[in-house]
Amino acid sequence: MDLRLSKIYFLLLISVFFTGCVGVTGHGDSLRTFEKVLKNSTCNYTFIDNKIKDKEDLILWYSQGGAQARNCFDYEKSNSLFDKAENLYKSDVDLKSNVDRTKNSLGSILINNNVNDYEGNIYEKVMLNTYKGLNFMELDDFANARVEFNRALDRQRRAKEYFEREINKVQERSIKDKNYNKAQNRYTQKAIYDNYEDLFSGYQAYPDFVNPYATYMSGIFFLLDGDYVKARDLLKESLSMQPKNQQIQADFELADSLSGYGKKEKNYAWIIYENGQSMAKREERVNIPLFIFTNRVYYAGLALPKLYERASSYQYIQIGNQKSKMIANMDNVIKTEFKKRFSQIALEATLNLIVKTYTQYELNRSGALGGVVGMLYQAMTNRADIRSWTALPKNFQSLRVELNQNPVIIKDDRGKILSTIQVDNSTDVLIYIKSSLKGDIRVHKIIKGKK
Repeated sequence: MDLRLSKIYFLLLISVFFTGCVGVTGHGDSLRTFEKVLKNSTCNYTFIDNKIKDKEDLILWYSQGGAQARNCFDYEKSNSLFDKAENLYKSDVDLKSNVDRTKNSLGSILINNNVNDYEGNIYEKVMLNTYKGLNFMELDDFANARVEFNRALDRQRRAKEYFEREINKVQERSIKDKNYNKAQNRYTQKAIYDNYEDLFSGYQAYPDFVNPYATYMSGIFFLLDGDYVKARDLLKESLSMQPKNQQIQADFELADSLSGYGKKEKNYAWIIYENGQSMAKREERVNIPLFIFTNRVYYAGLALPKLYERASSYQYIQIGNQKSKMIANMDNVIKTEFKKRFSQIALEATLNLIVKTYTQYELNRSGALGGVVGMLYQAMTNRADIRSWTALPKNFQSLRVELNQNPVIIKDDRGKILSTIQVDNSTDVLIYIKSSLKGDIRVHKIIKGKK
């Protein structure tokens, strides 16, 4: 065996050895297990604790664990986990050096992106701060809640600039790769994008990296906190994104009337409804025509992440004859960011394909056994990165009613009572309902100064 082939065999062996099994198995089993934990409505944190002890993908599992703790009404634990995720974003992702990013890029090309620590998405960072704000409201700590909602809004404002800077750095490194021009091959790109045409068309895209829910929920917070001017400005911003949304219009008009030092004569209950499960990722295999590279290989294909829709819960909730209205489609928020990132995802996957195909070609030249080894290595490590924060909802809805009744009776889309909530008609209240699946109802009640 010549020195060149010895180096290739050694590289394959050392790559698999040091990256562990996730380069071959991916993260699907862990994500599916967590889904079972949530569906079983368990407040046993053993699974999350074990994932955190592994010290891998900590951003992901701190976020998932924070969502689980919030479902269990353990707001302090939830915020503790969300804090840890946010701190890692600040230290390990936002401030990551070029050397670290180059190492990640190398791992992606030699194996696949599963071997790198999870770095999250911008919409996930925004939701971290939004949920922390809600948790602080539950703890009647409106001062810290204000800090978190302001952070969520600031993340959205800075998101486009941050994303462009991040993508430019990755693009600069990719262009320096000797295989960059091959990766841009029009046949390869057509084979990829043909499989995503249905995903990237026919939906309402929100402004870049803006989650209308975070803006709207911040507006409701400031309204409940008595800062009517800021509430008006945020709800006006929400309305500009969805000018025909009757619920946002009504809340804006209320904040606008109060911001003019109008006297608040009525008290209200806002009901925020998290419906269903957000889009998640699964693996999509894309076969690439072999003639693009060479006819002396056995296998050439790409594994890419593709978003798919998951279950909805109740179409809406209602109080009396009033129905909740959608404020933000989280699926569209996720899809918008995924679409912006996809060109880089496809490029890295193609560079990965070229390196492995070249390795397979070289091994094939050494004999049939070498070709089989190269083919098996390529097939085994051809895995897509399907990680995401899966505990988010499909959409957010809102409903506001005047507090002239007690209790507040909330019904589902068929008129069946979901929850009967005792309220104090002398003050405003925020009732927060999460239902991932029909029959699974979590009700949070927030009243300022009543803890």
